[in-house]
Amino acid sequence: MISRLYTRWALVCVASLVMLAALSLAPLKTVAQEKPATPVPSSNPLSGNPEAIEQGHKLYFTYCVQCHGVNADGRSRFGEYAKDLRQFSLGYSMFLGIVVAGRPQKKMPPWGEYLSPKDIQEIGAYLETLAIDGANWKD
Repeated sequence: MISRLYTRWALVCVASLVMLAALSLAPLKTVAQEKPATPVPSSNPLSGNPEAIEQGHKLYFTYCVQCHGVNADGRSRFGEYAKDLRQFSLGYSMFLGIVVAGRPQKKMPPWGEYLSPKDIQEIGAYLETLAIDGANWKD
């Protein structure tokens, strides 16, 4: 009896995890459809570098996703209050400055102590791949 109950519970957990994974990947398709056909011009020296983009993706999902969301659209488990980074329009230098110093008035912590300049460039390179119309990564 306990064995069958445990088996049923385990199946429900696995099915729930599979459904959650499928739901979490669905919004990524939307982002891909919104991207412009051509890359966004950028002042980032690592722009377009595949290794930097891959590392930036990892760093984004370590440090940024909690507030800016899995699609970098500002929608997270906390709500929709963070900047939509797909439409970042202040230029690359401002991006660097904001990440290093934070924006305390907007509840963004400074990351300069935790991220190297190269880490921030890599995050920027990744975010450029998500850019939609209106984004500006050029100084």
